[in-house]
Amino acid sequence: MSHTPVAHPAPTPPRFRFASGFFAAATWRQFAFHAAHLPIAIGGLVWFALAVGLGLPSALTWFGIVVTAFLVGGSAWFAAVTRRMSAALLGQRVAAPTPRPRRGGPLAWATTRLTDGSTWRAVAYLVVGFVVTTVTFAVSVAVLVSALGAVTHAVWGGFLPEQIGADGRPHRGAQFLGVFVDTVPLQVAFAGLGVVVLLAVWPAVNHGLGSVQRLVIRSMLGAGSRRRRLAEVTASRDAAVVDADTTLRRIERELHDGTQARLVGLAMTLGDARDRLENGAGDDVGVLVAQAHASTKEALVELRALARGIHPPVLDAGLEAALASACSRTPFPVTLRVDLPVRPAPVIEGVAYFGVLELLTNVSKHAGATGASVDVATDGTDLVVTVRDDGSGGAHVSMPRPDGHGTGLGGLLERLRAVDGGLVLDSPVGGPTTVTMTMPSGGPS
Repeated sequence: MSHTPVAHPAPTPPRFRFASGFFAAATWRQFAFHAAHLPIAIGGLVWFALAVGLGLPSALTWFGIVVTAFLVGGSAWFAAVTRRMSAALLGQRVAAPTPRPRRGGPLAWATTRLTDGSTWRAVAYLVVGFVVTTVTFAVSVAVLVSALGAVTHAVWGGFLPEQIGADGRPHRGAQFLGVFVDTVPLQVAFAGLGVVVLLAVWPAVNHGLGSVQRLVIRSMLGAGSRRRRLAEVTASRDAAVVDADTTLRRIERELHDGTQARLVGLAMTLGDARDRLENGAGDDVGVLVAQAHASTKEALVELRALARGIHPPVLDAGLEAALASACSRTPFPVTLRVDLPVRPAPVIEGVAYFGVLELLTNVSKHAGATGASVDVATDGTDLVVTVRDDGSGGAHVSMPRPDGHGTGLGGLLERLRAVDGGLVLDSPVGGPTTVTMTMPSGGPS
């Protein structure tokens, strides 16, 4: 895969594992979110109180409506910070709502802002986010401190005030389930319980609280389903236009630089032969005709190669046969598994075929892999193609730029967007790399 230092794809929420939950970086990132977002949430609640206290009374005037829109719209600042923190610490990147275009003067701007549903969701999050963050931080800290306190109880328990227990005897130490932890066996057992809570319970609780945060942020601060779908359709349309323009330019360039130049030479050779026949110098005509014949065959080869680039003939036998042919040409072993109850549409087969070719080529050039696998299956009405390799990882997605820079994965993503598909990349440094392409199958349902 390409190792150009470019932007990473959207992060994915971490999976919890009991065995290593306490030592996992994701656990501490989630805890950092609870702690770091608390002052943001407090500031958001203060801003909410300010918006209500100043906005509502002043909304009775023309100028007051503008002030109210400004105060209400200020919730977008807190929403933007929360989305960035979610991407960095919770492993969830939330697409920001698309702002409505501003029309007219200040009053029109204020009306647009006050009638935008995403604005009011962000306002509601100022309160909901404060409650959720306060509770998650308090619960996480309480469990963590309790676990650490149980582990270290033997050190500080003896400094607690002396108390008379139910047995009428004085005791020093914490009381757990009605029992004073002031003997060596009880302290060892108490410390063992603290270790269990610290290594297993607290990471699980922290992960659950992080899941609650992700759910609230995604539902309240993300783009609505209608706007998200509109953005996806717009991106698909733009990608289709770019892909079509790129394809046309490639065909034009190959025809101009290759086939056209060869046909011009062929015409000149035939013209020379005709002139020699008209002038009675036909001794060398056979040589010229042979050259013209060879040029014609070479032009036909170039045209066939160009046609194969548009639609490879191997796809006529189906996607499985085409992929089997592609996998057999790699310099490393590739395991191919295809489960297609219904044949996809031809255009989808072409996208999947060229996508696998691009990925296997990247593996061959950059990953240093000793093996790979290609899995093709359907998920409902979608075609899912997964390519894995055991290479060095570190693959990135870089979208093509006007200066020609970018990676093959960026071009592949554009091609997938053109058919309303998507790409998910998982490529940690050191490997392995997994690329999943999803696209509508387009076959009969």
